[in-house]
Amino acid sequence: MYSYKKRVSFSEIGKDGIVPYYGILYNLQDCSTFQSEDLGIGISYLKKHHRAWVLLAYKIQIFKDLRFGEEVEVGTSPLNFHKVMATRQFWIKDANGGYIVKAESIWSLLDTEKRMPVRITEGDISKYQLGEAFDSLKVSRKLKFQGEREVLGTTKVFKSFIDTNGHLNNADYMRIVEQFLPKGKKYNQIEIVYKKEALIDEEIVCVAYNNQDYLGINLESADGQIHGQIKLKNI
Repeated sequence: MYSYKKRVSFSEIGKDGIVPYYGILYNLQDCSTFQSEDLGIGISYLKKHHRAWVLLAYKIQIFKDLRFGEEVEVGTSPLNFHKVMATRQFWIKDANGGYIVKAESIWSLLDTEKRMPVRITEGDISKYQLGEAFDSLKVSRKLKFQGEREVLGTTKVFKSFIDTNGHLNNADYMRIVEQFLPKGKKYNQIEIVYKKEALIDEEIVCVAYNNQDYLGINLESADGQIHGQIKLKNI
């Protein structure tokens, strides 16, 4: 397992003094990339070998707000590796060791030249130590929405949203969605499925499916292809 301590900074929070959902995801992705860098198999190593770990799905549970100035511990642990996919857990804890956030994610290893998934080898994972930080959240790669379809609005993929893999940063899918969420409404469970990479200047259509039990949102291209799906609910 890998973790580090930090203090929630002013640049992370919104006007309410709370870290938004996408800011939580920034913290999680920082943690996993820091672990890889510290093990010598980070961004530059992967680029040299034409590889990239691609996020397929997230399940996040939020137990309380992440607030400005708070001392926290951010951690991660690979849960398992299979032939073509891997599962990784994340957490954020307060100064007393209580959970603020738990998350579980599914990844695949991509050949960046062919833009195709590849088999995970022992060399790709030998430096990681497996560990279960908490009971599995049962993250899934499938989301299906029911309810009336409603177009909330459109935006585009800005240059500042592009990461080192040349596409829309995983956390910024949630950043786009948060522009269209109901004001004052909070959710304590978020599921995200990543379908198709979005590139700079692409138009993104935000489509909602209102349901009694959850809010489902698709991020679609102008021609209806789904880039990502987000399911927000309270449990």
